[in-house]
Amino acid sequence: MKLYVNNPLSTPNALARIALDMTGQTAEIVVADEAMRKTPGYKALTTTDKFPLLQTAEGCLHESTAIAKYFCSLAGDKFMGKNAVERSQVDQWISYANTTIFPAMVTAMNGIFGWGEVQQADWNEAAKNLKAYCKVLNTHLEGKKFLVGDEMTIADVIVAFFLSYPFQTILDGGFRKAMKNVSPWAESVYAHASVIKVCGQIVMCAKPLKPVCVAEKKPEKKAAAAPVKKEEKKVEKVLDNVQSLPPSPFDVYDFKTFYVNHPDKKGAAVDEWYKMLDWEGWSFWFLHYEKYTGEGEVLHVTNNLMAGFMSRAEHTSKYTFARQAVLGEEPNLEIMGVWLMRGQELPDGLVKEHPQFEYYKTRKMDPRNNKDDDKLVREFFGGKEDDTINGMHAQTLKWHK
Repeated sequence: MKLYVNNPLSTPNALARIALDMTGQTAEIVVADEAMRKTPGYKALTTTDKFPLLQTAEGCLHESTAIAKYFCSLAGDKFMGKNAVERSQVDQWISYANTTIFPAMVTAMNGIFGWGEVQQADWNEAAKNLKAYCKVLNTHLEGKKFLVGDEMTIADVIVAFFLSYPFQTILDGGFRKAMKNVSPWAESVYAHASVIKVCGQIVMCAKPLKPVCVAEKKPEKKAAAAPVKKEEKKVEKVLDNVQSLPPSPFDVYDFKTFYVNHPDKKGAAVDEWYKMLDWEGWSFWFLHYEKYTGEGEVLHVTNNLMAGFMSRAEHTSKYTFARQAVLGEEPNLEIMGVWLMRGQELPDGLVKEHPQFEYYKTRKMDPRNNKDDDKLVREFFGGKEDDTINGMHAQTLKWHK
């Protein structure tokens, strides 16, 4: 057999090489350069001119997943499931990887590695979808080590390998903490000897990389008669919605010092807060984390989830002040918080720059006119652990200041 590749480490080529090694097969690896691709002999082997290409005595195969399944069949269907149902489930997850995960991965990596041009909106959608797909896997892997059966199959290798670039670049540590089933599963696949042999150690990222996206192209307008040229005024670009706000007389830095040192944080400190606050320039918000299946069951895991969220929000401390809490009892814990934020809208620093903010439900509060909102402000900012906050037992309370 001959396995033709162009870039041995590209995702499809590396996947075929991993499957070759893990199934104990042997094949000559041929790196096909442009000169070889133009020869009549090579052209006779391929109909799609895509890589990898496997040449066998019975014929040629394209597509990395088809080649991987072929190697498994040569190994006596090892890694392909133990019965008809498992074999169909293997096909199911391979199809999911090809049709769902892979397209989003390519779009996201276009922005990270410059594989191709991608607009910011398309990149954001792809990154959001990859997180959603991980949540699907996290639910499926509840109580399981592998996607199908009790042993690793080629489905695990393909799905995990298609996620390897996202795990190394954008699916960061804060996100993975919430994926208690996906992370150990992926790590077990990446620790397989064949994966290490082909790709080396795959190390997941602690913090996400930022993409480089192209500006949205606007439709060209037909040229009109040239008007008399006027001096063009330069419009300064507004970076985010907080920077565009007019100055506020409320000094949040000085207020934080005043508040955290006040002896009556539930009473007099809040009363004074309401008097001092520039209500046109600031607003209160209630945040509630939307749990996924299996989340909120263990206290230390939930504490880590909250801590990761707050750590990633530190860059907003110049225009936010908050108290975040883990409330309730195992296995039904909730993450909630009350936040003071600059402006009357949620700041871009959280909405656009925080990778976990999309998983929070938000509600604008009116503590001056709503007694329930006033109570929440006092309970969160003035409460302590083991108090009752929002009708639940306060397990953990953290300042964001």
